Amino acid sequence: MKRRTKALQYADIADAVKCINEGKKVKRSTYKDGSIPTKSVVPVRCPYPEKDVVHDCLVWLHRHHIMCNRHDAASFQNDRGQWGVYGIKGAGDIIGIVGDYGTHFEIECKAGKGGRLSPGQQKRKHDVTYAGGIYLIIHGVEELEYHYFGDFV
Repeated sequence: MKRRTKALQYADIADAVKCINEGKKVKRSTYKDGSIPTKSVVPVRCPYPEKDVVHDCLVWLHRHHIMCNRHDAASFQNDRGQWGVYGIKGAGDIIGIVGDYGTHFEIECKAGKGGRLSPGQQKRKHDVTYAGGIYLIIHGVEELEYHYFGDFV
């Protein structure tokens, strides 16, 4: 496993001190790798794999005439043994444009029961929202309808 940075170690110490001062049991706010847990804000069906969430969200978005595409990032090895990568690291599973002014949005899909947002995804979320875009973490179509782009569509 990748070595933890000093910033993460200090964040753990700060969380521990805060819990001790409040009289609570000491526990981490993040996982050792820096990822944070995610949960749905509305009830969604529980055995709901991520690939089904992505497919259902794409269908819902296309039905509402929102321009979007599936995004994928991975690495591969060619026949000569060379490695290559494609896609944007940390980007959402669905990328698109919404509204009259072309607001950029990204949707990171997680399984219905919840998931973890990696440090790369957290940075991407910050960058997109800082630039005026929309970054959603979705666990099911019900949650997408809850976050509906109303003002932009």
